[in-house]
Formats: sequence, C-alpha cells, structure tokens
Amino acid sequence: HARCARPRRRMASTRAAALALYRSLLRTGREFTDYNVREYVKRRAREGFIANRALSASDAIERCMADGAAQLEVARRQAAVYALYGKFSRPSAMEVT
Repeated sequence: HARCARPRRRMASTRAAALALYRSLLRTGREFTDYNVREYVKRRAREGFIANRALSASDAIERCMADGAAQLEVARRQAAVYALYGKFSRPSAMEVT
C-alpha cells in the first residue's frame, strides 16, 4: 500500500504547486495598473493552465511548471516596472469614466 500512496501524494503536491503558481500569476496580474495588461496576464494564465490540464507525464508537468515559474518572474518584473512608470501612460478606454 505504501507504493500506491506515493504517486497520489506526488500528484497532490503537484496539484497544490500548480494551483499555487496559478494563484500567484493571477495575484501578480492584479498589480498592473493598466486594464489591458491585467486582463492579458489573467487570460494567459488561464489559457496556459487549461491547455496543459490533461498532462500526465511527470517530465512534461515539471517542464510546464518551470516555464510557468519563469513567466511568473517576468510578470513580477514587469509589474515592478509598471508600478514605477505606468502612471505616466494614458488611461485605456476601459478605465475612463
């Protein structure tokens, strides 16, 4: 029985890591002041996770998780840049009231 528990435990930890990565991407996307960029980050995260939902090979899952972590770092860097310089851009049509 101990052998059967290992793949499930690994799947559960992989699922938890994937959900944590997804939530982090969405949280980082909310940091952008520009509506278009916020929606782009949210859409890319959702589409990426939906496209890879059916992956079962552990090496493919690890590759996708590493790619997602790299994308998260890019989004965090861009959010920092937008926080510094984004206030100088014109508001989008969605933000004009």
